Amino acid sequence: MNFQINEKWKKIIFFAIIVIAIELSGYGIFASLFRLLNSAS
Repeated sequence: MNFQINEKWKKIIFFAIIVIAIELSGYGIFASLFRLLNSAS
């Protein structure tokens, strides 16, 4: 049981790292929204 939870968290953390890496590279959803807001104002 504990092992399954650990595997689940590993997948969540792995996915989160990928999302953060994409955002920091400037191609993510948040980065695009931020650019849109900056260009609008």
